[in-house]
Amino acid sequence: MGTAYKIRCKHCGTQFDHYAGSDYGSTIVCVGCESFVETETAIRCPACFKKLNNSPEEFNQQVEVVMMWD
Repeated sequence: MGTAYKIRCKHCGTQFDHYAGSDYGSTIVCVGCESFVETETAIRCPACFKKLNNSPEEFNQQVEVVMMWD
């Protein structure tokens, strides 16, 4: 099971892909999955290195496409 995001950084405008998979039974980070977005582990823009997941709301505003699979 996994989730792939297409994200556009609100700080610099860079668009990039981010993958979140379930490893060893851990919780998956996904938009719309019981309103849970990981905020402890930083998701950073590869261009400007700003943290994109300070809050679930901030992260969800930057997500353009979400693809999930089992």
